[in-house]
Amino acid sequence: MNVNSTDTRRCFLCGQDNPHGFKMIFRREGHESVSEVVIPATYQSFDGVVHGGMVAAFLDEIMADAVRKTGEHAVTGTLTVKYRKPCRIGEKIELRGWITGKKGRIIDTDGKIIQNGELVAEGKGVFVIPREHYQEEVTRTSTG
Repeated sequence: MNVNSTDTRRCFLCGQDNPHGFKMIFRREGHESVSEVVIPATYQSFDGVVHGGMVAAFLDEIMADAVRKTGEHAVTGTLTVKYRKPCRIGEKIELRGWITGKKGRIIDTDGKIIQNGELVAEGKGVFVIPREHYQEEVTRTSTG
């Protein structure tokens, strides 16, 4: 099955056309992709704490945006999350993601979530450019 990795309009986190989504807005600060969001109690695990799966999803999204900002079309291959402190429901979080390397079809990324000035989670992502997109890039680069 081929996946259209270029259409994010209905994405749960960043999609502007998803009526139930977060509609995240991203900006660039140097080499980092940055966003801010408040996570409501709907996504709670323990009392007052954001569910860890949601924390992971937000890390994935901010790192994916860092990849998108380069013009690459890639999908998550591996996501690793380190939870440092509880992420609190109803309080703003700042998300930051950036690229740490690229080799062939593989793009390495790092990301972090900060809340009230403290690191609550950090992640590493390995993004993979699908073969069909990578072949287009190789062809465009070699004939360009």
